[in-house]
Amino acid sequence: MFLIQLRRHTAAPHIMKKYVTLCASLGCAGLTIHSAAAASLGDFLKSPTADSPWDITGAASFGLTRGNSETLTYALQGLATYKEGDNEGFIGADLLYSENDGEASTDSFRIFGQYNRLVTDRLYYGVNASYLTDNISDIDYRIDLGLGLGYYFIKNERTSLSFEVSPGLAWENQGGDSRSFVTVRFLERFEHQLSDRSKIWQTASFTPSIDDFSDYLFTAEVGIDTKLSDHWALRTSARYLYDSTPATGSQRDDTSLLMGLSYALGGSTDSATSIQPGSGGTEAIQSGWSSTAALGLAYSTGNAENLAVTLAFDSAYREASREMFFSGAYTYAEDDGDKSVDALRGSAQYNYLLGDRTYVGSGVGLLRDELSDIDYRITPAVTLGHYFIKNDEMTLSLEAGPAYTFESAGGETDNYFSIVAAEKFTWEISDRVTFKQSLSGIFDPSDTDNYTLQASAYLDTEITENLSWRVAAGWAYDNVPALGRSENDTSLTTGISVKF
Repeated sequence: MFLIQLRRHTAAPHIMKKYVTLCASLGCAGLTIHSAAAASLGDFLKSPTADSPWDITGAASFGLTRGNSETLTYALQGLATYKEGDNEGFIGADLLYSENDGEASTDSFRIFGQYNRLVTDRLYYGVNASYLTDNISDIDYRIDLGLGLGYYFIKNERTSLSFEVSPGLAWENQGGDSRSFVTVRFLERFEHQLSDRSKIWQTASFTPSIDDFSDYLFTAEVGIDTKLSDHWALRTSARYLYDSTPATGSQRDDTSLLMGLSYALGGSTDSATSIQPGSGGTEAIQSGWSSTAALGLAYSTGNAENLAVTLAFDSAYREASREMFFSGAYTYAEDDGDKSVDALRGSAQYNYLLGDRTYVGSGVGLLRDELSDIDYRITPAVTLGHYFIKNDEMTLSLEAGPAYTFESAGGETDNYFSIVAAEKFTWEISDRVTFKQSLSGIFDPSDTDNYTLQASAYLDTEITENLSWRVAAGWAYDNVPALGRSENDTSLTTGISVKF
């Protein structure tokens, strides 16, 4: 599952300029929202026809943490390109924002566009403009406007490579100082269709002041799109920006690495990759093995140093007389060298069916959460359960039984008899949509204040046979947390799940 992973930065707003984020996963501890969602503009714009000269794509990612850490981040990207006859052009925008404990650590917005008129099959002239603001780098605005002359050195159905020179004007307010000056932009642009499903693209521009070439702005971008369907593609892109004369206290360079989904309004003319609508019927809950896995990685470097890694796994085995369930999730994050998350959750359970609906089970749960000061909590249990609903499309079960808890929390070790109880619900809504939910608790009969609760739910919407778009939520509550720790850990995620 692709998603954005955020964690708290303790840096002041002016110190973060380099921002790198790579994401792909589900799961977390503490309130965390991840998302590498492709933003469909179809709700707002009329989709172009298959032969339209417009190619419009949009993508978005979002993240949020609440509880022991307070963070917010999101990225929005959009690009529209136009090609028809001797006319070609594009317009695009991107927005990157993140904050830590209420203070912005990334806050930039860019919009850019260009129109070209072909004189010959390869030679063209055009006009270009761009606008940039970056509050962290203390750039109130930077506006560039230019007239360009370019040439395609390679131009065929699969590959294009062009160079252009564009004298122009720049208006800038940086660090409280306003100025305007004459510039010249040198631009290189490359695009290559690797296969029917994959395309790589790259640009680089060097824009110095015409009277001082040591005063310049350099930007470079590279990306690869891998088609998943007519409309959806997996996109990985990187952007590098270097300002040779930054504001006082700001770094010169700014790097962004993003991985997520893109959505094309017009779709693809390659029908082989299309996702046909389902029949509207439901799909039977699978017997045998059914497994999903996810990996997430987020990384920021520069004035603020941040790292987050998430691994998640879920597997089930079902047959007429027995069932097995396994799940696990590990999340690690650090901010400026200090850990902000280090949590491991796991469970395993075996059920033997006494009849069609009643079963006895045995299992074990594991929790380790350094942020909540839990060294370990291990709970083996024996349960008696019953399926109140059990058919090909839906199951609902309740179970409870004795358990024993071994834990070390807040520097204190405790072992005690406990009771576990759980409710589990699965619903195959249609052949493309699945909903799953669970609620469980561990209770100490000798101390009614000592209990923990855990809930989770997700909705999967199929994109391809093995890929689904997942919206998931999780909640954990410890009524007697370690000293200085929060009682609640909550998660909300969206992204891609992989089934095998």
